[in-house]
Amino acid sequence: MASLELFKGDFELTRLVILSPKPLANKGIHRDHMEAGPHQQIIQTPLVTLTLRGMLFLLVALNLTIIGASRIDGDLIALGTAGLLLGLMVIIFGKWNLRDIHLNLSAPSRVFAETPFDLRLTQLNKRSLFDAWSTNLELNLSHAPKIKTHVTWTAAGSSSSSKLRGRIPKRGALSKHPCTLSSTFPLGLFRFLKKITLKHEILVFPKPLLPKEFFANGEFDDAWDGIGFQSSDAPGEPRGLRQYQAGDRAKLIHWPATIRSQARGRSPRVREYDPPGLRPHHTVVIFHSFGTDHTLIRTDLFERSLSLACGTLRHLRGIGVSANLRADFLAWKNQKTFHAEAWSDTLTLLAQAKRANHTEAHDVLAEIEATPAEDAIIIISDMPLESWKHIIPERRVLIIDIQQHRFGQRDLNFKSAQEKPLKNFATGNPSPTHPQ
Repeated sequence: MASLELFKGDFELTRLVILSPKPLANKGIHRDHMEAGPHQQIIQTPLVTLTLRGMLFLLVALNLTIIGASRIDGDLIALGTAGLLLGLMVIIFGKWNLRDIHLNLSAPSRVFAETPFDLRLTQLNKRSLFDAWSTNLELNLSHAPKIKTHVTWTAAGSSSSSKLRGRIPKRGALSKHPCTLSSTFPLGLFRFLKKITLKHEILVFPKPLLPKEFFANGEFDDAWDGIGFQSSDAPGEPRGLRQYQAGDRAKLIHWPATIRSQARGRSPRVREYDPPGLRPHHTVVIFHSFGTDHTLIRTDLFERSLSLACGTLRHLRGIGVSANLRADFLAWKNQKTFHAEAWSDTLTLLAQAKRANHTEAHDVLAEIEATPAEDAIIIISDMPLESWKHIIPERRVLIIDIQQHRFGQRDLNFKSAQEKPLKNFATGNPSPTHPQ
């Protein structure tokens, strides 16, 4: 699997032509764009259906022919026959209009779930003599809303491109992308349709989700024993926004707020942080999902937990804290996340993760006890704390209880296991919110 090129604490979405003849794993990824290769597509048999206009037109033509024949009226017969012949010519030209039309798609090869991204859909007219007129393109990316565009005209031997925005709501690996090519040219009497399947792999990472409480009360700093720590140059917890001042770094500019501020004739806005604080040298993120083959499993909780793990690891990289991921779906293997190549591998594993079966409480206990005292511990679970709270040793940990989250309101509780009784996790009050 090709590694990603990362920058600015994250990764760069590498753009490529989606219709490629080889799997992505066999291709070297360029920092900019990959060159277009021969496209692969599966084209079904074209379909022809009547529009309302066409139905009325043919009905009138057929009635004229029948009435003319019954009355032996040559004019009516000629008029009705001419209408039927016109309908036949429309079918011939309409099918020809979609003949030798191919599609190319340019898009990122790696994206985060629910994150909009740019893509380009290109229509290629392979004919040497006849132009293509009034075509409609409809692309379906997994469970996302269909992406539609209209191409008015494509000259013979040329192409027409449309820049669009896409969004994929669910993580995973996508390989087939249904696309529909249709047209009502000419005259709008018939609808001509081709169903095309474009082949290419797109890897979708979990949506990075980090609760506001992670920033709010400094509980990450309190969730470790303070043996191994560092004074980092990374900024502390965010305070909010303020006006731009001379000497502020450009990367601190908050662009959405700046655009709104300048629209009102005010100065740009920048992020303001607390002074850098102490951070542990290393953090271990433990992910587990208790369950057996006979347990009713809520898929939405597992997916939300993966999003929290992705967001947490991403944030730790951003503040300069090295972290390892230990998860049941990785058989508790230590997965490094700090360096670019390791982060790329971690995102791929999160995108392809499947819930483990037969995970027991003592597995989590073993991972906690095996963690050095100088390392901070963050536990992410998709199961109620009542089922495993009794196994937590006398050690400070930061626990994310997915069951305390009211979906859509982001009010997860973060607690220190040593400072506050675990029974408070099941009924505890939400932490105070903090503006982002």
